[in-house]
Amino acid sequence: MRFLGIDHGDSKIGLALGDDEVKLALPFKIVKTKDFFQEIKNIIKEEGIDEIVLGLPKNLNNEETQQTHKVYNFLNELRKVIHLPIHLEDERRTSIMAKNLKRDRKQDEDDSAAAIILDSFLKRSHN
Repeated sequence: MRFLGIDHGDSKIGLALGDDEVKLALPFKIVKTKDFFQEIKNIIKEEGIDEIVLGLPKNLNNEETQQTHKVYNFLNELRKVIHLPIHLEDERRTSIMAKNLKRDRKQDEDDSAAAIILDSFLKRSHN
């Protein structure tokens, strides 16, 4: 099965691709939030996506934050457009890990954060 990992942000969304056969998740692209729903259908079709993994932000005490509620709202909108299974995956510390991966390169880390989220899901649920 092919998976699309999503790291939702206020202005941009990081995407990653992965599959459960090789259990590998790789950064794919970064999309502006305003363009996301136009692009998501094409990505799903072109990449043969079967399921989606959406990062769920919480604070280190596992409590919901303002960003958590934004992701829930995004999830509700996503479900109206996409009719695939959508899994929520804890994304605590993924942005920090992604920044460390790309700190020497002047690039956004959102797609790497999506890959870390998807990698965590694949390792946890498909071993």
